[in-house]
Amino acid sequence: MTMSISHHRNDRRNNLGRQSVYGVSRPKYRWKTTTWIWLFIFLAAMFAALNCHVVFFKLDGEDTEIKDAIKIMDAGAPIISTTTITTTDNIGSTATAAVQEVAAAAAAAAAAVEDETLIRTCKCVDCEEDAVCGGLWRANRYPGMVSSVEEAIHKKLHIVVSHCNTPLNWMSGYLNGFTNVASIHVISKCGHEVEGAPMGATTVVLPNVGRCDHTYAYFITTILPTLATSKDDNSIVVFLKDTTTEEFEHNDPPTEPKSLVHIASSSNGFACGVTFDSMWAGSWSPYHDKDTLFTFDLKSYREGSTADEVPFRVGNKTLGDFYNSLNVTRSAGSVVQVCYGGIFAASTANIFKQDMRVWKTIEKALERGDNIQEGHYMERSWGILLATPLKAFQIEAMKKHSTKVRYNPISIHGALLREGGKEADDEDKEYGDDEDVDQQQQIKEEEELSGDNWEVFHFYVLAGVGVISAVSVIAFTLSIGTTGRQRGLPLARRH
Repeated sequence: MTMSISHHRNDRRNNLGRQSVYGVSRPKYRWKTTTWIWLFIFLAAMFAALNCHVVFFKLDGEDTEIKDAIKIMDAGAPIISTTTITTTDNIGSTATAAVQEVAAAAAAAAAAVEDETLIRTCKCVDCEEDAVCGGLWRANRYPGMVSSVEEAIHKKLHIVVSHCNTPLNWMSGYLNGFTNVASIHVISKCGHEVEGAPMGATTVVLPNVGRCDHTYAYFITTILPTLATSKDDNSIVVFLKDTTTEEFEHNDPPTEPKSLVHIASSSNGFACGVTFDSMWAGSWSPYHDKDTLFTFDLKSYREGSTADEVPFRVGNKTLGDFYNSLNVTRSAGSVVQVCYGGIFAASTANIFKQDMRVWKTIEKALERGDNIQEGHYMERSWGILLATPLKAFQIEAMKKHSTKVRYNPISIHGALLREGGKEADDEDKEYGDDEDVDQQQQIKEEEELSGDNWEVFHFYVLAGVGVISAVSVIAFTLSIGTTGRQRGLPLARRH
C-alpha cells in the first residue's frame, strides 16, 4: 500500500513538471521556417510602403523640382548624370537610390532649362513666337541655325551637281558670296560635254542610271568619305541638278542658296531646295503622314523619256516596300519630311548618322536603269533619311495643326494639309478627329503614367502593400499559435 501511494505521488510530480513546461508557463519552442518567412514579408511590405510614400507623396506635394524632372523624363528628355545631389529636408535619411536619381535629374533639368530638347510642348508650328516649333509647318526654321542668313555664307560647303545636258554657267552666280566652298564635284551621265563649270570643279563621268538620286548616292558612298571622315565635321553638302535654276513644275522657284545652307545648318540638318509657299501659301506642309506616304504606288512615269528599256517597276510595289528594303535602323517617326525636286542640302553629321551600308544599298538599287520606280521612291526618301526626326511633342503639334492628309496616288501623296488655302481633294482624309484609334490609345496610356497621375499609382501601391501586410500579420499570428499547440500535444494525449 505504501509503495502504491509513493508511485502515484511520483507520477503526479512528474506530470506537474511536464505541465509546468508545456502547459502553465510560457511555452519554449523554436519558430518554424514559415513563421520567419511571413515576418520577412511583413517587414518588406512596410519598407516598400515607407519608400512609396516618400517618393510619390512628395512628388505630388512639396518637392516640385523632382516632379518636374519626372515630367521631363516622361517626355523623353535625356537625363544628365551628376555627382552632386540636392534633396529636400523632408526626404532626409529615408531617400533611396531611386529618389537620388530623380533628384539628380531635377538638378540637371534646372541647369539646362534653356536647352530646347527639354521642351515638351509647342505653342504653334507656323508662327514667329515659338523658336522651337514655329517653323515646322513650312520646314524653314529650326533651333540651332546660325544667327543670320548672311552668316551662313561662311559655312564650309561641298557641292555636288548631277549633270545631263544643261550648261552650268549659272553656278558662279549661285555660289556668289560663299567664302568656304571646299569642293565642287560635277557628275555627268548623259554623254554631253560639261559646259560652264566653275574653276576648280572636279568632273566625274558615270553610266546613265538612276538619274540624280544615283548621283547623290554615289557621291555619299565614294567621294564624301574622302572629304569628311568624321561625324563631327561641321560642313554642309549641297545637292544640285544642272537644271537647279529652272522653276519647279509646280511654279515654285528653288530656295535661295543662302537660305538653303542656313536651314541645313540647324538642328534639323536638312533643307529642301523647293518650297510650296508661292502657290499654296502654307496650306500644304512638306511634312507627310508616314503611313499614308508609304502606300504611294507609282506604276509609270513618262516611259517614253527613258534612256534604256528596263521595266519601270520590278519587285517593289509601294514606297513603303522600297524604304523597308533599305534596312534603315534609324527610326523616322509617324510624321516625316519629304523633299520634291531633287535639290537639297544636308549636314555631313546627318549623312553619316545613317549606316554606310544603307547608302550603298540605295546606290545598288538605282543602278537598275534610268527611268525606274526606285528613283521616284528615292526622291521622296531623302528627307526621311537625312532630316532629324521630329520629337513626339512636335509630331503631336503638327497633327493638331493639320486638318487633312493629302490622298492622291499620283502626286504629293500623304502631305499634311490645313484648310484655308488651296482647296483639298474630296478624297483627302480628315486628320485629327478620326485619328488612328491605336495611336489615341497609346497616347492615353502614356498620359495615365505621366507625372500628373503618379498620385493614383501611389494609392494603388499603398493599397496593395496594405493587403499584403494584413495577410502576412494574420499568417504570422496563426503560425505562432500553431507552433505552440503542436508543442502542447503530448500532454493532451497523456490525459
